[in-house]
Amino acid sequence: MAKVKTTFFCQNCGTSFAKWQGQCSACKEWNTITEEVIQKVEKVSWKISETKSEKVSKSQKVKDISTTSEARLNTKNNELNRVLGGG
Repeated sequence: MAKVKTTFFCQNCGTSFAKWQGQCSACKEWNTITEEVIQKVEKVSWKISETKSEKVSKSQKVKDISTTSEARLNTKNNELNRVLGGG
């Protein structure tokens, strides 16, 4: 979603201000400051790739997934081993 920002510009000289003021501090003209709404587009931190060379995962039924038992690592801390499901 784009962020909305309000900026004030002098109609006489084009100087921008963060807040409204009666007199432009650059050109010294009175009542020339007008409010304008600016929308900033946020940059997306992730991209959706459209390349076909990427590997695509296909869905599987749970019963079709092969399972193997992995060896448990003993941490020598009984409570931690219990929380981790046996090590």
